[in-house]
Amino acid sequence: MALKGGESKERAQKAVDYWYAKSLDMFGNSGSWRSERFREWGIKRRSNAQAREAYIAEVNPLIEQMGLTVPDPMEGRLYT
Repeated sequence: MALKGGESKERAQKAVDYWYAKSLDMFGNSGSWRSERFREWGIKRRSNAQAREAYIAEVNPLIEQMGLTVPDPMEGRLYT
């Protein structure tokens, strides 16, 4: 869709804009005490913030490769 340009690219960008903040929030709050407890117990390997950063490092280049703009990572977020 993004490569077609025009209205298709606009629709793809709107979808990325909508889902980007939601996808970052799925990792939870960076200061979550539960996350730290799960790491102590060996259930999780990374903190929420580390997992989010790894996701950003993987996804942002893909968004750019499609010719789309990476949204502001703080806009519309519930968790930081």
